[in-house]
Amino acid sequence: MRFAWTALGLGTLLFVTAACGSEESPSASGGGGAGGQGGEAAAPVLDPTLFDCTRSAEPERVTPVPVACIGDATCSTPLVVGHRGAGGQLGVIAPENTLAAVRAAIALGIEFIETDPRETSDGHLVNHHDPELDRTTDGTGPVDQKTLAEVQALGVDASRFAGDFSCERVPTIEEVLLAAKGKVHVLLDANKTSRVDLLVAAVHATDTLEWAIFDTDDVAKLDEALALEPAMMLMTRVSDAAELDDETVHFAAHPPVIVEINDTGAPAELAPLILAKGLRPMTDVFGIDVVAALDDDPSLYGGTFDTGVLVVQSDRPDLVLRHLHR
Repeated sequence: MRFAWTALGLGTLLFVTAACGSEESPSASGGGGAGGQGGEAAAPVLDPTLFDCTRSAEPERVTPVPVACIGDATCSTPLVVGHRGAGGQLGVIAPENTLAAVRAAIALGIEFIETDPRETSDGHLVNHHDPELDRTTDGTGPVDQKTLAEVQALGVDASRFAGDFSCERVPTIEEVLLAAKGKVHVLLDANKTSRVDLLVAAVHATDTLEWAIFDTDDVAKLDEALALEPAMMLMTRVSDAAELDDETVHFAAHPPVIVEINDTGAPAELAPLILAKGLRPMTDVFGIDVVAALDDDPSLYGGTFDTGVLVVQSDRPDLVLRHLHR
């Protein structure tokens, strides 16, 4: 998990660290539904019947952002990424990395969802953040020591969310792509798998080349993806100006549609440099998510956009949309 700590104090850092823990730690306890702070549960920020197991129809794309903007690195419209779908361990809308989270992101009206492809023992890619199954399902043990059938036989822990998620299982990447197709773009985070071939094959099998963006800080994996599919959209990640210069040259013939500023990079320094190269900067706002939720103050995201960042990845995409008046 990557955090942006811009303008946040030590107290917030300790709060978020305790809430999020390591990849393998249990999720933070909290109130039901969208509350998440204990005490009386707050009303859900989005009607669960739009995306949970009781939905009467599949949600339609509602973001006002034109599809053409997504693949245009020079598009200056502020855009929103839902971390692990509609929010990770700090999220309040739907269980992370599920198909319900994909549907929630569509119904909410954001432009991207982030994924966590991980390989099963029999060579399938499922969408699961942690190496272990323990935190998010009723199973135990490493994902890569289970077959796809074993993983998908498990129930998903949705105890802190309003809605009926009894039908949810850990989905395959193909299932995620099909649920997103035509409605929300998918960041395929390749950092948790070496099987670039399987990721590209999933895009081909689902005919989602126009809806998938290959995302990693490993340049070799990006090169491999392009070798397998020269038209693949890319998202690169940089930590400093030197790395930005190197990757701009390396991908000159195929510029990335997004350049993420890694957690060790400073958005105020790097965002203007990325923009000057005709590219679109992105950063994570997980730390700001905590304070904005506690204070019910979406205006806190303004400082990040003021640096020149055009894309933010959030555990509270609903709050970012409120800041953007959408």
